Amino acid sequence: MAENCISLADIDHQLSCEGGNMAGIVPEIIFGYHEDVAVWPTEPVPTIDGTTQVVTPVELEAAGALVGNLTMKPGTRAFKFKFTEDAGNFSIVPVGEVDGTHFEYNLNIVKARISQTILGFMNAASQRKMFFIVPDENGEYYLMGNKRRGATFVTGGDGAVTGTTASDRNQASMQFRFRTGKALVYTGLVEELLVLVP
Repeated sequence: MAENCISLADIDHQLSCEGGNMAGIVPEIIFGYHEDVAVWPTEPVPTIDGTTQVVTPVELEAAGALVGNLTMKPGTRAFKFKFTEDAGNFSIVPVGEVDGTHFEYNLNIVKARISQTILGFMNAASQRKMFFIVPDENGEYYLMGNKRRGATFVTGGDGAVTGTTASDRNQASMQFRFRTGKALVYTGLVEELLVLVP
């Protein structure tokens, strides 16, 4: 009989006691270079008794969250990116063939007004592995990046466009993608990452 890695449980329909279900992402993400991360949170795994080799499955709720904190290397910190409200989205999409399924995290953001700083950010991100922490409107956080892979800048889309008429928005659109084996929320440190590590 195959071992179960995750224990199943009843799932009720209560959305939450904190205010239901709000769509969208908060227009403020945290980002940094993949190489500046000292420690990555780990994926949940079942425990195996060293003597009896009995497998204790991960509880269903714990199976949906990373374990631990992301921490930065000395002399580095993460950064905050504020963008246009209601002009960004995040998705976790299952992809792959049978017995080859994994998850693709997609982040799309729009920053109003093309500027030197935004073009500089696009240049910095275009050839480097990055990480992003994305908050949704329901208070969950999602980490794009792990010790093996970073989030990458995706080509295509609108890019930086000036608009045509006075009612159009001058803006830069950016897309980032991260592939991983599990769909997980991040429950570790967030704001603390913005402080320079001595």
